[in-house]
Parts: sequence; structure tokens; C-alpha cells
Amino acid sequence: MTQAQSFAIAVAIVVLSFTLLAPRIAHPSEPTVILSQSVTLTDVDYTWQANLTLNKGDQVDVKVSTSNQPVDLRITQECADHVVLYDEEGQTFYDYRWTVAEYGPYIFSLIADVGNVDATVTITKA
Repeated sequence: MTQAQSFAIAVAIVVLSFTLLAPRIAHPSEPTVILSQSVTLTDVDYTWQANLTLNKGDQVDVKVSTSNQPVDLRITQECADHVVLYDEEGQTFYDYRWTVAEYGPYIFSLIADVGNVDATVTITKA
């Protein structure tokens, strides 16, 4: 192979790559917000739950932030055994990304040890 042929192949690869990637660079896909909610946990109601049905292979990003006190975050697969998939305690910020293993309903829970916690929950699908 001559130097001119190698150069032509390299240029063709660069042009093809740019042609295929330019639309994605110019207009990146935005994640779909499936839940965005402000939550107040009190001494009377110290647990919040949301039920979402997700598809196998969905990439889900769960973000939780609180303004004043830590909360626990739990993600449970709603089935006969209520399989706990994620259970972290005592944080004021969560950023958890996960790929859904199977189609079905899931329960997202926030739990406070004491009342008067303001939190924001955002769940997106990529």
C-alpha cells in the first residue's frame, strides 16, 4: 500500500467519523425525567415512596438532595419477596445510576430518622 493510499484511507475514516458523530455532538440526547418532586418528611409522615414501572435495560439515574438533614434511600423491586436493590443510610445527597435487570414495578423510598426534612428527588432515564 502506498503512502497516498494510506493517507486517503485515513482521510476517509476521519470524514466518515465526523459525519456520523456530528449530529450527536451538536444535539446530544437529553435524559428523560420520569419523576421530579419536592418532598417534606415530618414527624407524622417520615417516609416517602414512589412506584415506577421500568423496562429491562433502562439506565436510571436517581438523585436525592436534602437541605438540612440526612435521609435513607431504598430501591426495592416490587414482587413477592420485595427484593432490596439499593439501601443506603444517612446521606444528604445521593447520585445513584443503575441498569434495570428486568421489567416490572419498583419502589423508591426516602426515610427520615426525625421529622422536618426537605428533599428533592429526581429520577431520569438515559
